[in-house]
Amino acid sequence: MSKQPLPKHFTASALVIADGHVLLVHHRRIGAWLPPGGHIDECELPHEAAIREVLEETGVAVEIVSEPMPQTGDSEAFFLNSPLCLHSVMAVEKGQAVDHLDLCYLCRPVYKSPLPEVVASPEVHDAKWVSLDDLEKLPLAKNVKEAVALGLARFGRR
Repeated sequence: MSKQPLPKHFTASALVIADGHVLLVHHRRIGAWLPPGGHIDECELPHEAAIREVLEETGVAVEIVSEPMPQTGDSEAFFLNSPLCLHSVMAVEKGQAVDHLDLCYLCRPVYKSPLPEVVASPEVHDAKWVSLDDLEKLPLAKNVKEAVALGLARFGRR
């Protein structure tokens, strides 16, 4: 693998796993299924962006699944929730290839049973819960299968 320069665009995504399903959106420009996510807004923490993007794109409220971090009591030096993984994602924006560094967070629905209703926003072509057994049947974006495998290794198939 060749070395690439560090991406300048930062995004956050949410791998939401519940009841043997994963929450995916069909991205308009990419034309493939992937976890909900998007750019981190100014003054927004990465895990907050992941939670916001899931709600905006699917209508599902989620929470981060992460190891507890120590509280510092200092607003200028504190620990952030740990992402499941960091990965590089190439995208085309306004006709330009742009490399993104995505912080992918493992999440679960706030309302756990039954699976929360999904309402796709106009930002995405579609959104739905996909059975883990049916993932291979969909055109997935790069790294989705690998991210799901990481999430299942950490979270189990619950």
